Amino acid sequence: MQLFTTVSLPTPPLRIEDGDVVFTLGSCFAQNVGEQLQHRMGEDMVCVNPFGVLYNPVSIHQALALLVSERHGEEAVNASVFKGRDGMYHSWLFSGRFSSKQREICVESITKSLRQAREMMTRTRLLCITFGTTRCYRLREGSRCVVANCHKELPSVFVEEDPAADALKAEWGSLIKRLSQTFPEMKVCLTVSPYRYRKYGFHESQLQKSKLLLLADAIEKEFGNAFYFPSYEIMLDELRDYRFYAADMLHPSEQAVQLITERFAEWVFSDNLKRRSAENLKLWRQSQHIPISG
Repeated sequence: MQLFTTVSLPTPPLRIEDGDVVFTLGSCFAQNVGEQLQHRMGEDMVCVNPFGVLYNPVSIHQALALLVSERHGEEAVNASVFKGRDGMYHSWLFSGRFSSKQREICVESITKSLRQAREMMTRTRLLCITFGTTRCYRLREGSRCVVANCHKELPSVFVEEDPAADALKAEWGSLIKRLSQTFPEMKVCLTVSPYRYRKYGFHESQLQKSKLLLLADAIEKEFGNAFYFPSYEIMLDELRDYRFYAADMLHPSEQAVQLITERFAEWVFSDNLKRRSAENLKLWRQSQHIPISG
């Protein structure tokens, strides 16, 4: 008896082999799936969100542009660091994961992450990008950049924007073309996060998801090195039950993330990597077991 609709997957555009590097960038869903891939492939083979969690296409675009820039980006990093009203130093281009009470430590941790990410980018076989929402926040003054994170600063510091679909398509088209020229062996996998944004209302959240789906579709149709993986559709069709959501009823649960990661791995991993990943996952689970001392 068939109890749910299975989302069919297209022919995989590549096979990830043992030794290939995967790079994930984007929303908290990219973070969670990236960590799941690390358990299967090894932490040194998967680079997960080196800027921290990024939610909107503009911030993700800025991050990728900084990674592929011929310049090292120290000036951009230094210019992005500020002292927040909480007394901590933050960066407008990075998440709070890099924040510190000391400016030097904040800059050093950001620079280190950027350097490591650039090195892994040169070896990346598959770049996975997850869009979360189209809405973004731009600084009213100074650089007027779109921020990766508001760091709990006052709303008056920002202008909230919702970029037009055509503008997003033009920006991302230029970037994907640049990626294909710089890294001709790299493939780009686009996904849309299943997380629902209640802040804007569920109807508005769906409208934003629609724009992101259209953006991903336009990129896939224009560029041969980009393709779409239907994690959003798997969540809505195969896992359409609140038991697959976390306690907030908005984020996919850990089980849902594992199931979607399994679908992805089954789809794109080579047979050899599937065997190796099963062994790695078993070893990782064993390492998480902490025996009770007597």
